[in-house]
Amino acid sequence: MKITLVVNTKKPEAVEYANITEAYLREHGVKVKSIYEETYTRDDFSDNDCIITIGGDGTLLRLAGILRGQDTPILGLNAGHLGYLTEASSKEEIPEVLDDLLAHRYTRDVRSMLHGSVTRNGEVIVRGTALNEVLIGRREGITVLYSTVNCNGVELTHYISDGILFATPTGSTAYSLSAGGPIVDPAAPVIIMTPICAHTMNGRSVILQDSSQLSLTIEQDNELIAFDGEQRTALKRGDEIRIRKANEMTTLIKRNKTSFLETLRSKIGSER
Repeated sequence: MKITLVVNTKKPEAVEYANITEAYLREHGVKVKSIYEETYTRDDFSDNDCIITIGGDGTLLRLAGILRGQDTPILGLNAGHLGYLTEASSKEEIPEVLDDLLAHRYTRDVRSMLHGSVTRNGEVIVRGTALNEVLIGRREGITVLYSTVNCNGVELTHYISDGILFATPTGSTAYSLSAGGPIVDPAAPVIIMTPICAHTMNGRSVILQDSSQLSLTIEQDNELIAFDGEQRTALKRGDEIRIRKANEMTTLIKRNKTSFLETLRSKIGSER
């Protein structure tokens, strides 16, 4: 068995967790490689049986964007804050989680992603995928954004806001939740659209079928697009944004004993 560890050294406890994880896996005959820099590429993971991220949800999200649907399953160990996507949040839990991994006591939890593209003067200038969300927001200053969103070629709604989030069910507990969006079961076949600080009384989230084809045209120059907080691209007036469910998926390793509702209750309870 071959496993690669992706370690976020910006998290104070991540290196300690990595040392514990690496030592435990080597004791059990696993070939282990550890990556401590963010310069990795998709090719670094082509022959792995599993990838373990050690950091927080952001570490796992960045890896998911790099893998772009590569089927290697990801196990997250949390050395960050809440860690909705991770399976252990303390060093004491690590051996038990690794035991379950090596004994195949887990499920492959396949999560949907979003695909976004930007077309400028008839040419696609950027494409990206996101496990959590695609953000359309302002680059600087405090000006509001005016956005008309179309769904399947029909005008859906007009927002005056600080930005718009297009989220997957996985992303419903992330930025979208902070912006007032709903919590959605990760298996639900939907796309969540949530305005950020809408300057109107009817600025509510909209939940759409994941077969929906969404689009909007940028109306001013002070905007950007970002995929899970990465790959930020400045937008210009007239750019056309298209959002849809991605063909790619992300596979997470989830322990059989932990359901989404149990994780949700645990994480919400930890904020009290």
